[in-house]
Formats: sequence, C-alpha cells, structure tokens
Amino acid sequence: MTARVQLVVNPEAGGYSIARVLDLREAFRRQGARVTLAHVGPGRQLRIEDDANLLVVAGGDGTLRHAAMALLASGRELPVACFPMGTVNLLHLEIGGPTNPDDFAYAALNQVKAQVHVPATINGEMFFGCASVGPDSHAVAGVSLKLKDRIGRYAYVVAMLQFLRRWKRPQLTIRADGKSYTCEAVYIAKGIYYAGPYTFAPEARRTGAKLHVLALKSATRKDFWRFIRGVMAGRPLEDRANLIPLTCTELEITSEESWPVQADGDDLGTLPVKISISDKRLRLH
Repeated sequence: MTARVQLVVNPEAGGYSIARVLDLREAFRRQGARVTLAHVGPGRQLRIEDDANLLVVAGGDGTLRHAAMALLASGRELPVACFPMGTVNLLHLEIGGPTNPDDFAYAALNQVKAQVHVPATINGEMFFGCASVGPDSHAVAGVSLKLKDRIGRYAYVVAMLQFLRRWKRPQLTIRADGKSYTCEAVYIAKGIYYAGPYTFAPEARRTGAKLHVLALKSATRKDFWRFIRGVMAGRPLEDRANLIPLTCTELEITSEESWPVQADGDDLGTLPVKISISDKRLRLH
C-alpha cells in the first residue's frame, strides 16, 4: 500500500527553511510515498487529511504541539514522525533518530512499532516537553520574533536578560496531591530535556505518566542564575535548600497577579493554570 504522508510545517516558526522542507518532501517521494504539504501554527487551523496514514511534522516543539492538538481533535490515530527544523527540538532530542532527509524518510516509513508518547495539558492545551512560570516564561512572552528569525533560540536569552533588569519576583502558590507550596518560579517537565540538551528532571520521560516539578522558593537574580548554572552543569538539585521537587499527575499554579506561562517555547497565556497528564496518547515514529 502506498504511504500517504501529510507533511506539516509552520512557515512563521524560527528555523523554517523552504529548501529543507522541499528536500524532505522529495525524500519521502523517493521512498514511493504520496506527500501533501500543510501549514499549521497560531491562527492556522490544520485539517488532517482523510487518506493520510502518516503525519510528518517538520519544525520545533511548538509546531509539533499545534499539529498534535489538531490530530487529537480529529479523532484519527495516525503515527507522527518529528523532523527537527525549528528553534528548539526537545522531543526529537529525546526520541533520537536521523536528521538527514533520506534517512529520516526511510526510518519513518519502515518503523515496525511506534513509541507511545504521553502528553500533558495546561488548561486544556497540550504540551510535550516542559512548561514554566518564571523569568523564561516572561522571555517567551516578550521575545522579538524578528530577532528570533535572525539568531534562533538565543533570542530568548536576549529577552530574558532584558527582563531580568526589571525583574519583579512573583508570589506563586502550587497545589498538588492535597498540599500547597509557595514559591517564586516553577518548572514542569514532561520530557527529559529543557532549553536544549539540559535537564532539571533526569527521571522525566515522554513515555511516562508523571509530571516532574521543580519550584524555586526564592527567585532572586542570584537564585535564578544558580539554578540555571546547576542545570547546565548537570547538577539541577545543587541548591537543595531553595528547591521544592515534586512528582504528581496534576497541579494548579495560582497568583494574585497575571504572570505569563510558557510551554514548549510558546506563550500560553497567564495564571491561574491547571496542569495535568492527558488521557490522550500519540504514536511517534
């Protein structure tokens, strides 16, 4: 049976390359697949084609998030293959696999058994890698899209540095498993990676049905940079006195102010939020 591939991209995403998209399309065609191209993203509704039997998402974590939500809303149970081409590709980093278009197309079409991914939701919206409320969520909310097009993920660093100059520390309340905690920043992992090949929750897995949470009791500039330094050095829990580690399937985050929330590099609005393990599942190639 001829493979019918729906290739999904977001032309507005950072790292988008029409040349690379066309190379990927031709790679699938050389494998004998019929390929149609579709767009997704904020303000772009994706319709899953009736005869598609493989969804290929070429982009970053945000593009995958939009495509996966459209797939789950459609009720179809198609396998999904993720080709890294965006600003950040945490899910592909965890899954692994080829990045050469021809090798990727062959692997996606010939994988015998798909892996099952367990997503999470924030107020009903899916996310797959990590979410947070803190300096980085402010950076995501305020990032310059023009700068992101020019320098990719480093635009978030610029936005964070600009924000930290006027950092006003939030007062957050987390509720999980019947207990309440107060903090000034919070990080939620669904997958293992954060901001590239780093992790603040080494036990987190995209295939697991748990949320791994790390909250900062105090998030002064010094506290935040100590946390980031520990994560980048592979010692996320080195500042134990200032950290609250949690594992749960559901939590709520509230504040008296409307602090921004980010997930998979996308701005998902403001507090309050309810975050939980989804009852939906994705089959990933």
